[in-house]
Amino acid sequence: MNIAILSAILASLLWGITNHIDKFLISGTEDKNNIKVLLVFSTLIAGIILIPIWLILSNFNLEITTISLISIFASSTTYIISTYFFFKAMEKNDATIVVTMSQMTPVFSYILALILFKETLTIKQILGSIIILLSSIFISLDLDKKDNNKKDMSLLLMTISSLGYAIYFILFDIGIRNSSYYSCAFYYQIGLFLIGLILLCITSFRTPFLGAIKRNGKRFFILNTTNEILNLSSTLLVNYANVFLPAALANVLLGFQGSFVFLLGIIGTIIVPKYIKEDLRKKVVIQKIISIILGIIGLIILVY
Repeated sequence: MNIAILSAILASLLWGITNHIDKFLISGTEDKNNIKVLLVFSTLIAGIILIPIWLILSNFNLEITTISLISIFASSTTYIISTYFFFKAMEKNDATIVVTMSQMTPVFSYILALILFKETLTIKQILGSIIILLSSIFISLDLDKKDNNKKDMSLLLMTISSLGYAIYFILFDIGIRNSSYYSCAFYYQIGLFLIGLILLCITSFRTPFLGAIKRNGKRFFILNTTNEILNLSSTLLVNYANVFLPAALANVLLGFQGSFVFLLGIIGTIIVPKYIKEDLRKKVVIQKIISIILGIIGLIILVY
């Protein structure tokens, strides 16, 4: 169990690193349309790297039911839409704020399960959900009254994104209820790759994408490849943790992602301020710490 706990914590750390890489790719250059470029890169590179991996992990058993295939392709589409809103929020605020807001995802998952699967919410689940929502609202408050509109917009974007990710999780769950996990993961990756090809056919995506390749192709490729490898590693670590840990405990451990993003932001701002910029004003730091703690407490109450 100790190894499983470490696996879940390491997954949170790796995802925290990917959040900062995303932030740099979105805001760390002077190129416009970075989000469009990143969406194309992420879907295509993810496909090229991960499709063969999932094919091997599935032992080349690609059987999937029609219901699962529809659900999986729908989950791919929903994931990309949600990621777009996530990137837009990341563009407007530092990674810690955005990731802390993303803890609304399990709240929406419970609500959707209540609606779709007729599940009931316990008092603890309702209380935990309220605390998580409060943490998201609190971290969105501008205590200095300087960037209120910016943070309000980030909260709106992350609310949409979190709802979308919750729908994505439910659609993927429907898929694996009717087919194997690895075959679903393979077709999910196929779905993302096809979306990348579709985006590449759209001029407003293709033009900045080709321009970025000419200017920063090597950097974008290395960073995106690193991102996808870290994402895959995190997914495999979570899958391992879920085998040996109760799902509730695994979810709580993954809730430390916001803490890792914050700590990495502090370290990065001190060591490489050119690439990572975390707002370290005392009032803002206290606000972030309170919000992260509230989110973790809410998650603990929610899943236990």
